[in-house]
This record gives sequence, C-alpha cells and structure tokens, in this order.
Amino acid sequence: MKLRVLFPFVAASFLSSSAFAQLTAADVQTIINHAVTRAVQVSPNSVIAVTDREGYVVGIWNVAGGEPTPTQIANAVSKAGTAAFLSSNQNAFSSRTAGFIIQQHFPPGVRNTATGPLVGVGFSNLPFSDVNRFKKTDLIPSSSSPGTFGSPIPGTSLDGSPGGLPLYKNGILVGGIGVTGDGTDNSFPFISGPDTDEDVALSGQHGYEPSSSITAGNVFIGGISLAYTATSTNFSSTVVLRGNASAVYPIQNPPPPFPYPVATFGGVSGQIRQPIISDPLPGIINGQPRLTAAEVASIINYGADRVRTTRAAIRLPIGTQMEAFISVVNFPNAPNVPPTVLGTFRTGEATLFSWDVAAQKARTAIGFSKNGNTTAVSSRTVGFLGQSNYPPGIDANPPGPYNGLQEMLSMAPPNPNFPNGITIFPGGFPLYRNGQLIGAIGVSGDGVDQDDIVGASGTHDFLAADAIRADQFFFRGTRLPYAKFPRDPGL
Repeated sequence: MKLRVLFPFVAASFLSSSAFAQLTAADVQTIINHAVTRAVQVSPNSVIAVTDREGYVVGIWNVAGGEPTPTQIANAVSKAGTAAFLSSNQNAFSSRTAGFIIQQHFPPGVRNTATGPLVGVGFSNLPFSDVNRFKKTDLIPSSSSPGTFGSPIPGTSLDGSPGGLPLYKNGILVGGIGVTGDGTDNSFPFISGPDTDEDVALSGQHGYEPSSSITAGNVFIGGISLAYTATSTNFSSTVVLRGNASAVYPIQNPPPPFPYPVATFGGVSGQIRQPIISDPLPGIINGQPRLTAAEVASIINYGADRVRTTRAAIRLPIGTQMEAFISVVNFPNAPNVPPTVLGTFRTGEATLFSWDVAAQKARTAIGFSKNGNTTAVSSRTVGFLGQSNYPPGIDANPPGPYNGLQEMLSMAPPNPNFPNGITIFPGGFPLYRNGQLIGAIGVSGDGVDQDDIVGASGTHDFLAADAIRADQFFFRGTRLPYAKFPRDPGL
C-alpha cells in the first residue's frame, strides 16, 4: 500500500487518469438550447435539467415558462443524475438502462426469471444521504463527506424512467441531461418503447454523445443486452427558445473539482473519497478492539488488489479491468447510532452512484448481522429475503420476509441505524474479530458478482466463521446465499 497524500485538502486529484474534462456554462446553454428546440415541437411542457458528473445541478429550464414545480425539478434532476452517475468513460448508461436492471425480473417482463442485478438501486443517492447525492452548487457541507457539499434537492434519487442520458466531451464523461414532461415518470413497470422525454434528451445530447462502442446495448449481463434508448429524434440546428431558466437553478459553471487525495492501494491508483480513520467510538466490543486506521487501510488494500485482477462486467471493451468504490464502516454496538464510514477509496474513475451504494452495502451488512458467533449476513442475503417473491423470481410464491423494508428505510427522516438507507443487492459483508462483529465492507462499481468477490477479498483478516455464515441456514426450505463470484473473473 502506498499513500501519496493522506489529508483530503492538500492536493487536487483529477482521478488516477490524466484524462479530465468538465462542462462549462456555455456547454450547458448549448445542451439546453438543443433540447428546448425539440421540446417546442413535441413536448412543450418539458422541464430540462443538466448535472455535472459529480451530481451538481448546473441548469434547469422550464419550456412552459415560470418556475418548475418541486416534482418536475426532482424528476428531471433524477434522470440527469442517474445517467451521469451510472456511466463512466468506458460505459454509457441511460435512465432507461437503470429501469432495465432494477425490475423484479431480468430481463423485464419475463416471468420466473431472477431479479434485475441492481434491483432496489432507485433507493440510493437519496436527498438525506450522508455520503453522496444530487445537489445544488452552494457547496454547503451537511456531513463529513464531500459528496454532500451542496444543499439536497427534495425528491431526488436514481431514476429508471426514460429521459436521462449521459454527456461526453472528447470521450470523457462530464454529466447528464434529464427531461420530464410527457407523464411517464414511473420506472415501474419498465417502459420498453419510444418515449418523448427521451426524444427531447437525445436532441439535447447532440454534440455531447458517447462513442457508440460504449453504449449500454454493447453490454451483456447473463447473455442479455442492456437497454440504452428506444427512441429517435429530429435534431434541428436552428435554435427556437421558449420558456426560461429556473431562478433557483440557473445555467452556470459547475464547482471546481474537490481536492481528493490520490493514493495507490493493491497496485491500483485512485482517490480517497472519505478519510481513512480509526473507529472513533471509545472502548471495546465484547472484549475485542475496534478497527484501527491501519486495519481499514489493509481491508481496502485487499479489496483493491482484487479489483486490479478482475474483469469488468459493464466496462468496454470486453476484458477491461473493473473499477469500484470500497467503503469500510464501524459497528457502533449500540442502538440508534449510525455506523461511521471509516474510509472510502475510489479506484480509477468508478461510477459515482457507487459511492453512496458502497456505504449502503456495508451498513446493510452491519444492520442485519448478529454479534457473538450467531449469524453473518451479507447484502446479497438481505436482497434474497427482500423481494416480492421468495425465493426471488418464482412468481407463484409469496413475498420474502424483508419485502418492503428497503422502502420503509428510504423515508425521511432516515432511520439512525441506516443514515443513507440500505441496499438489497450484493457487495456488502460483515467483518469479525474472534467471533465478534466489528465492522463491515461495502463494494460497488461493476457487476454485482464482481462487487462480491472484491468485498469478500477485503474480509481476508476479518472473516466470519463458516458456521455462522448465512449460507449455512435455510428459510422456507431454501438455502440462503452469502456470496457469489463471477465465472472466470481474471483478466
């Protein structure tokens, strides 16, 4: 492990790669001009939002005029932010892609198939998150995480309805555009056909498109090509503007990049997104010491080393190394005390939605595992028990016992044990010392099986005993899952 900078305000890092680009106010105006011109023709009630890659809102326009409603703002921002957060320089995903991979069946609508790989991800990056979310550019800190440096936008989260597309400059992801106005802002059920919001967004994306070689249709999960768009547009270079920019969200430059420290763990370069610290709570846990900063760094190091050798599921071309966020949290060992993030490392340019989700996964593993050599539960286990059918995917079966729990824990004000909600897909594992629960690791950024193998690698020195792992137990006659790794994961 090599740390070049430990304190987060010392030196700027523009990712591990030298490739860097940002939107400008002129870019935002151009994108909105293109979208408004199309909206005037096909959807005159459209509200158009643009976010930068970090989730800052850099412009909202109401084609009908006046200030858009809070619901319109939330829908447009959620779509724009979803496209920005799910994409990278090596994969371009849309809000339609999100809707395709979050349903109760994958592919959507095919009965008696497993749930989508990211089922439940719509309940992440919530406005009350203490880790990461969509935000205003006012840079007002509300937690120790720079991902919340900016006032929250009520009603936002990841969104699975069409109308959100990523934006690129010279092959570098710089943000997203989101459009609402045609009345289809509902990711359930999945919208498979053409969509007017997507039509308008495609015109806005003109000149800021990704390479066709990295769009979601080139990514196969379980042999299924992912959805990207199902709509065409009629772009016009003659700008016709109607309506006005929002007074609350004017067209502007994004904030300058935050100076995250650059570090190398496990041979992988990246950024320390949240400082690596020792468990700040005093005392011991049932006779066992709490995690130290050195141990947190070691956990991250084991995980990053696995990232270095693992083939990506969503990045292109095929055979590319995966990227991920790796988060470690403490075990408070007290009710209603939020698990503290003890460190977060972003390898390369891992997808930004994964920051919040990695912490969610770790906190999910903490919240559902038991102390004192009883039961070790992963986020995969929680998801298996949390679907509308149990076992998941078998339509005739009743719901699992945790069905509806994620929705309940995603309401504001947040449950103090889960200050950014929970995740019900793989990548989170508890950490044990001599049979005592002391923390958890959460990993997100690629395919869920990739997240599992990286998370499990991070538990190297803090394994749950085999006898207490969830996969040693049955519920309603079905063995519970704990971990599942990719076939042939190596590069």
